[in-house]
Amino acid sequence: MLSGPGQFQENETNVVHFREIPSHVLQKVCSYFAYKVRYTNSSSEIPEFPIAPEVCLELLMAANFLDC
Repeated sequence: MLSGPGQFQENETNVVHFREIPSHVLQKVCSYFAYKVRYTNSSSEIPEFPIAPEVCLELLMAANFLDC
């Protein structure tokens, strides 16, 4: 994403701002990415990823925004 040929500020600073996503939601998204990497192709029992009900809607909106 940051190593492409585009002329974007992000190419110079290596910083991306997600102003549309609250920090607590972005933190949960990053935690899920780490969880996904940890347990993909794992032979051990995969624990349930904890998501508080009050964050569910914001997570769905963030997933839609991030297209994932």
